[in-house]
Amino acid sequence: MKTDNLRMLITGVSGLLGNNLALYFRDKYEVLGLYLTCPVNIKGIYTEKCDISDLFSIKKIILEFKPSVIIHCASLTNIDQCEIDKELAKTINIIGTDNIVKSILDKNLKLIYISSDSVYDGIKGNFSEDDEIRPQNYYGISKYEGELKVLMYKNSLILRTNLFGWNIQNKKSLAEWILEELKMNHQINCFKDAYFSSIYTFELAKVIDIAIQHNLKGIYNCGSSTSCSKYEFALKIADYFNLDKKLIKPISIDEFNFKAKRGKNLTLNVMKIQKALDYRLPDINQSIEAFYRDYKCGLPDFIKNNQVKKENNFEFIPYGRQWINENDILSVTNVLRSNRLTQGPIVEKFERAVAEYCGAKYAIATNSGTSALHIACLAAGINEGDEVITSPITFVASANCAVYCRAKPIFADIDKKTYNISPEEIDKKISSKTKAIIAVHFAGQSCDMKNIYEIVKRAEKIFGKKIFIIEDACHALGSIYNNTKVGSCVFSDMTILSFHPVKHITTGEGGMILTNDEELYKKLKRLRSHGITSNVEEFTYKECAYTLASDKEILNPWYYEQIDLGYNYRITDIQCALGISQLKRLKEFIHRRRYIVERYNAVFDGFEFIKTPLESENCKSNFHLYVLLIDFDAIGINRAYFMYELKKRGIQTQVHYIPVHTQPFYRKHFNTNWGDCPNAEDYYRKCLSIPLFPAMGDEEVNKVIKEILSLIKK
Repeated sequence: MKTDNLRMLITGVSGLLGNNLALYFRDKYEVLGLYLTCPVNIKGIYTEKCDISDLFSIKKIILEFKPSVIIHCASLTNIDQCEIDKELAKTINIIGTDNIVKSILDKNLKLIYISSDSVYDGIKGNFSEDDEIRPQNYYGISKYEGELKVLMYKNSLILRTNLFGWNIQNKKSLAEWILEELKMNHQINCFKDAYFSSIYTFELAKVIDIAIQHNLKGIYNCGSSTSCSKYEFALKIADYFNLDKKLIKPISIDEFNFKAKRGKNLTLNVMKIQKALDYRLPDINQSIEAFYRDYKCGLPDFIKNNQVKKENNFEFIPYGRQWINENDILSVTNVLRSNRLTQGPIVEKFERAVAEYCGAKYAIATNSGTSALHIACLAAGINEGDEVITSPITFVASANCAVYCRAKPIFADIDKKTYNISPEEIDKKISSKTKAIIAVHFAGQSCDMKNIYEIVKRAEKIFGKKIFIIEDACHALGSIYNNTKVGSCVFSDMTILSFHPVKHITTGEGGMILTNDEELYKKLKRLRSHGITSNVEEFTYKECAYTLASDKEILNPWYYEQIDLGYNYRITDIQCALGISQLKRLKEFIHRRRYIVERYNAVFDGFEFIKTPLESENCKSNFHLYVLLIDFDAIGINRAYFMYELKKRGIQTQVHYIPVHTQPFYRKHFNTNWGDCPNAEDYYRKCLSIPLFPAMGDEEVNKVIKEILSLIKK
């Protein structure tokens, strides 16, 4: 059974031992596994990307996760690679270990360091912990240097070992390699003069478990209690799996051209740890038997299925979609097991996290981006007779929110290069009736907010009134404008975010308003929840809020007041838990999107009848969408046929957007029409959004490129 408040941090969770330990300990601990380049999903544990050579990164994770046990498995274990690239080996094996120790010196936890039999010289064999340390290669040197770092922490345990097991990556431990080659009837050469005391990973996990219970400290050898040559090891594998032993040929290690020198006899004496734990370690036959037993139970396939595969086998590639991993699922299920599913602490935690990320003072989460836009307009006091200027190239919600308040939407044409609302067009449309500007950051490209801000400030002086600036940043979480994150509200009163599944992070459905204005913040909180407040400072009838009891006034615990006409636009703790987990991956999501954009640009920039998206000098875009402008007349294919053909080939494309002013509702009620915004209308005739989402594999990107090229080159 899992014990409350016991947390285990495992570094190198995508490696052989780290992954196997995570599986073993997940029922006893809340486990967080760290990886660097190979993401994994393991049911029941959290995983997170972390470069342990970055002190700040590992320190932050340890501070936030608060583990009671750290098992440090992360290591560069390829002996020849360590010899060739000593700097890399030093960075991972020594500096990474040092950073972990530095991160926990002031903490009370258990540190277990997985060292190696390679710290010994491999000459005499049957090494005890008191034997001289004389590594024969840089791998052994780096592991011993790691030991010295670990010894600086008093509550530490160092295990010198050699192991085999089932790998999650497309790598093979010695036992896996022997098994696979023999199953394919391949002849293999195995060293008859290289001896070791290798232990099966899950048997090692049992030893570690017992060592934790005994609070074992110090340095210990920890392998199988008996030893054999690698040739004999292969014969034992063949026996257990009933494979042809004749395929196994004995050779000398001297015949193999290794880059790094290796000791021939690295057998370990494990008497010290057996005595300390009062536990007999398995002999090498028992280790192989356990390896065989787990094979028959299907463990290797289960482990391989935990690897995050690049998702190249979709029957259909959408233009965008969410990327949910096991951490996200665990975050949600933890809330489902809690006492509060809505109006609980996770909502505020999500709000604080996003506000901190964007650099705003306040955040108010809602059940959708549309809801957020609506109450932003209400908080700005938009009403009948007011005008709200916005872009025609956006989802209809950017204009509908003004109509909800009985105001008149005014559409300002877009800039031909960025497809965002043109500041010059705003300047032409602004008037004494203008109550707000809703600037839409289309596809992640920030509007020219500094210019818009200056235009609005001039207009405020001319008309003698406040004009609100609302950033519709539903596409732009993570984008940077003028070296400041979108959402900081430097040039606006409020910023709106959306967490729909195609957006950068998702809460299923959800939205948020960011602001630096405390009064707006208070009003937005009320409007989100029926216009009701329980804040005494906001009460109209304060005398009704108190009762005289025992000569002392006390606040009536049930009392609340409805101050505004609000709505039920609340978001749940369940959704916000997902949002918090997703926010941690935002940097990774943006990095992947930008990589795909670079691939697309490299191909499509060369065609005279195709225009790729612009990224302006003052903006680093998150690239929510990748929109091509295609001269369909020039390539002799109409857009509908083009999209239909791609759909038949398993690729979804989309049009973002039909200009809002051309929609029947707006033409009927606000007398808008084709011709009002010529730049937007010309953009619409050519635009096509092609698939772009972080879970896209390289093969999917290649397929999209290939199929589009096949159509435009016909």
